[in-house]
Amino acid sequence: MYDMISAAWKAETEKEELQDLRDKQLERMTEYLSKVRFELTETAAGNQLQADLLSQEALNLEFMLNDLLMVRMNKIVKAALAQKRPNAELTFSEEMFYRHLVRGIDGHLESVNESLTGMPLSKPKQPRAEAESSDAYDEVEYIIVKFVNPIEDAFLGMDEATYGPFKKQDLARIPLANARQWLKDGTVVRVVTGNEVHL
Repeated sequence: MYDMISAAWKAETEKEELQDLRDKQLERMTEYLSKVRFELTETAAGNQLQADLLSQEALNLEFMLNDLLMVRMNKIVKAALAQKRPNAELTFSEEMFYRHLVRGIDGHLESVNESLTGMPLSKPKQPRAEAESSDAYDEVEYIIVKFVNPIEDAFLGMDEATYGPFKKQDLARIPLANARQWLKDGTVVRVVTGNEVHL
């Protein structure tokens, strides 16, 4: 696990583009740090070498995890300022952070524009980051699926609603756009009802 955390940290800090990070992956990383801290507290007083090794490992893990999340935060802020959607997979918290940033920045730009023109715009400007998905929000198509494999993390649907987690055999009505990849890789199967959904 230490090597996995180190690899994720190096990839994030050495590459300009944002890397994928799932909630479950981050959870495993932080759980490992907690495990090392616990082992340190349980180390016998006379075992100084073991205590020193665990203490150094905990310090290294704390640094890498903090730096990893701070670097990711800066990349997300840059993407929001440019009003560009990050291509990488974000944690749920990061996704919320990004969406709030985009809306806040767009609102500020509208305020600046109103100050310069002396009058409010008749129609709010749509953020470029959300432009491609706006039609999907207006007319979201849904599908009923059964989960063949569990989904451990909650996710945001194309309708901006939160879905999941889902256990194996769970039935759910989710946006078709979110279901397409899972249908392809076998994570879900379509539940056929009276109204067929054409993929």
